[in-house]
This record gives sequence, structure tokens and C-alpha cells, in this order.
Amino acid sequence: MLKKIIPIFTFLFILHSCSVQQKINSESDWYAYTKTSSEKQDPLKVYEFSDGMIRMHGENIGYLMTKKSYDNFELSLEYRWNMDEKYNKGKGKKNSGVMYNIPTDSPDRIWPKGIQFQIKENTTGDFIFMDQITAKVNGKLVEPGASVTSPKFSENERPYGEWNSITIRSVNGKITQFLNEKLVNECLEASSVEGRISLNYEGSAIDFRNIRLKQIKR
Repeated sequence: MLKKIIPIFTFLFILHSCSVQQKINSESDWYAYTKTSSEKQDPLKVYEFSDGMIRMHGENIGYLMTKKSYDNFELSLEYRWNMDEKYNKGKGKKNSGVMYNIPTDSPDRIWPKGIQFQIKENTTGDFIFMDQITAKVNGKLVEPGASVTSPKFSENERPYGEWNSITIRSVNGKITQFLNEKLVNECLEASSVEGRISLNYEGSAIDFRNIRLKQIKR
């Protein structure tokens, strides 16, 4: 009898601990917000959803924000810089980011409260803690501030025009950030452990695709 009970218990434990994956690629999953408007906007009127990609370009900086809030998750996606000359007018470093754990009661603004996976030439993988968010990095508490950067400890970005993969795992205040399957940053005791997710458009044309989120059951 005991030999039969143990496998059943193990199966139930695995079933309870497993995660559920969902795609968040559709325009219905997001709303848009831009610097020139104080209202939520239709994503299709601001950014381009085509060929399985979200393509962010134009004159107006802003972001796509998920309508839902998430906690204890693993977010994965791919990005590449859009190298089409008609969208690339400046010569500065290309800049974007993926934000997460954005509190539901935090107002829309450029840029909202939360944690950012920085996407930028030579600094992709940095943490940026926005609007007093704190965490422990290498055993030291990050001082709260309007925008505080905690640099990545490893580089792994591919050349312009190539697809890069990002994975962000946030579980009970422990956060790990991966770039092209390599761990590039991590922290503990993050003061924001749940919230919405945003894709930032900071003036550099960028494409996103294969956006997936796994809710981790604990």
C-alpha cells in the first residue's frame, strides 16, 4: 500500500508546483501610454502589431503596459533593434527597456514606478530601480531614489539587428535577469514583488516578439 501512496503524493506535489505559461503578444493584452497624452490609448493607434511582432517606433516616446498584474513569474521575450533607416534619425546609443513589478496603484507617467531590465548599448542587463524601489544587490541594500542603476555583472548582447532573448524571473522578492540565456544580474528582497509589465519605447526603434509569461505556483 505504501508503495502506491508515495507516487500519487509525488504527482500531486509536482502538479501543485508546476507553472502555467501564457502568451502576451496580442494588442488586447496591453494599453498604450505616451508622453503627449494623459490618457490610456489603443495600442494599435500607437504601435505596430504585425508578423508576430510588436514594432515600436515613431516620434512619441511611451510604452505598452499590461492590463493585468502578475506576481511570482518568469517572463521571457525576444527583442532586436529595428535598423530601417527611416526610423533611425539619431546617432546616440539605442535605448529601451522592459519594466515589471509596476504597482497597480502607480499612475501612468514617463517613467512609472517599478523595476527595469535596461536595454541599451553596453548596459543591457542593468537593473534600474524607479521611484524609491529598493533591493539587495551583492548583499548591499540599494539606496532608494528617483532612478537608481545597479550595473549588470556580465555582458552578452548580440550585434544590432540580431534577435536577443531576455528572461526575467521574479519570485518572492528574488529577481534574476538573463540575457541570451546567461545570468547578467540578480537581487534579493525587492520592495516591489508584483505588478504590471511594460515594454518601453524611448525613441529607438525596437521590435519585440515571443512574449511569454509563466505564473509560478508556490
